[in-house]
Amino acid sequence: MNALIFPGQGSQKLNMMKDFYDEYPESKRIMDNACDILGVDLRKIVFGNDEHELTKTYNAQPALLTTSIMAFEVLKSKNIDFEVAAGHSLGEYSALVASGVLSFEDALKAVRLRGELMENAIPSGAGSMLAILGLSPEKVEEIVSNLDGVYVANYNSPLQIVVSGEITALLSATEIFKSAGAKRVVQLNVSGPFHSPLMMPAKEKLSEFLNKIDFRRPQVPVVLNVTGKVAGTIDEIKSKLIEQLTSPVKWIETVQTMNEMCITRYVEVGSGNVLCGLVKKITNAETYSTDTIDEMDKLEGVVKNAEIAEF
Repeated sequence: MNALIFPGQGSQKLNMMKDFYDEYPESKRIMDNACDILGVDLRKIVFGNDEHELTKTYNAQPALLTTSIMAFEVLKSKNIDFEVAAGHSLGEYSALVASGVLSFEDALKAVRLRGELMENAIPSGAGSMLAILGLSPEKVEEIVSNLDGVYVANYNSPLQIVVSGEITALLSATEIFKSAGAKRVVQLNVSGPFHSPLMMPAKEKLSEFLNKIDFRRPQVPVVLNVTGKVAGTIDEIKSKLIEQLTSPVKWIETVQTMNEMCITRYVEVGSGNVLCGLVKKITNAETYSTDTIDEMDKLEGVVKNAEIAEF
């Protein structure tokens, strides 16, 4: 059984999925359509040479959604089925497109707005995020409970937890995490303290937009970041997308939930293989990337061979 997992911010890179754009008409159509919808030349941003421009939150988010759906359309054309979908933070919007909850156009407009709101929620440079490697979630929670201005943002794997907060508080906390036994503490290349209460100013306007667009029942189950569980109702999906701005991403629980659904193969749809690496730290299931055409061809071969074996 296959799960499709969709990457979030941080997986962006220049020229991501360019080979898909050149090779597959369905991928080219998605990118060209995104440019028309946004009135922005996303092609120039993604396939250009200005990494700083791509990294801006309001560009990175629509770029990642678009490139993920470019890859998803190729998966569909190859008749690679899936039984559940999930995405990491921003990637949840891609998962909702793949599962039929949101149209690509509505999701694209939503993440462009989401990026703008997140970028403006706190003054530039005032907040950031740290990846804590080598400490358990419980230990990180214990340390954070005694700090002001620092919050747990992502439960990525049993030994990779991300915290978010005010930059001065984070810099002060770095030595505390190291002295507690962290193998590494890495400041992430992000423009704000995402998944923390500092994102509260972004909630109201995102909520207004999401309440205007059409949400449909999922065609396959979607596991939500905020709960780590399968979405129950359309209202829950909508409310958790809003909560997601200020709540931690429960990726460990998300993968554990999919494991309980007997998922044996995780396919990361879009740029990079960050989620494949995290999944391997949580479960023994197979993981596959669609980062390049070669990776897509490898996945197609595996799926076809498995179908022949079952037959």
